[in-house]
Formats: sequence, C-alpha cells, structure tokens
Amino acid sequence: MRTIAEVLRISTVSCLAPLLAGAFVSRVDAADVRVDAIVVKPASPGPSALCELKVRLKNTGSRSASYFRFNVKINGQDVPVYKQSMYAINIDPGTAGEVALNNFNSPAGTKAFEVQVTLVEAQWMEVKKDGTSTTTTPSGAVAGLPIGTSLSVTVSPPGS
Repeated sequence: MRTIAEVLRISTVSCLAPLLAGAFVSRVDAADVRVDAIVVKPASPGPSALCELKVRLKNTGSRSASYFRFNVKINGQDVPVYKQSMYAINIDPGTAGEVALNNFNSPAGTKAFEVQVTLVEAQWMEVKKDGTSTTTTPSGAVAGLPIGTSLSVTVSPPGS
C-alpha cells in the first residue's frame, strides 16, 4: 500500500520529466543562432568618439535565418534605437554573418565601457532560387531567444 507522500512524489517526478526535457530542447535550440562576436571600431576609441558597431552571428541550424532584432546596452544603459530596427540579412545554415548595427558615441570620461548585445528575435527562412532571383519567406521564429554576449572596450586617453 502506498502512502499519499509516495503517490505525490511519483506524480511530481512523472510531471517534471517532460518539462525538464522541454527545457533541454530549448537550450539546444538556443545554440542554433547566436551572437558569436561583437566588433567595435575603433577598437580603443577616445571619449565621446563615434564608434561603428557590428555583430557576428553564427547559424548552426539547418535553415537560413534572417529578420534579426537586437537589444543593445552601453555601460548597462538601454539604447532604444536598436529596439526599433530589424535587420534583414540572410545567414545560411552552417555559416556566420556580420550585421552592421547603428553607430554610437563612446561614453565621455570613462577608462572603459561595456557593450552588451542581445539577439532578441530572429526568423527561420525558406530560400527559393529561380534563375537570378531569390525569394525568402519567413518560416517561424528561432526558438531559445533572447541570447547575447558582451564586450569590454578600453577608451584611449584624449589626444592619443
């Protein structure tokens, strides 16, 4: 004869197993498209300098990905303009692609600052080629997002 505690324990384990399996699948999906690197040019800007921002995305999935939306923080502060933009560049399966984001000004009066880039949204794409034309059609959201990384940038002293 089983006690109520044993029945609850068995029920909890049998209910948790599918949830844990689902969480594992989501983490696997998260690796399909990820932020591979952040590139800031110049690499060591002066204070209040105009900086170019690019993100290298890696697509380890089996389909092309596009329609990327990002969240960018400079020294922990959201930069709203990035949330308003969607970047339509195809990154083929098994490749990496570079996305040029909006430029920004380095913070004034700091020795270093952090750039955080989070891939918030992306779409899988069906790509059809017919002669010289190519048609891309969204075929579903990339699972496991958001995912991101950060880069610490050293500021050059003024006049160097």
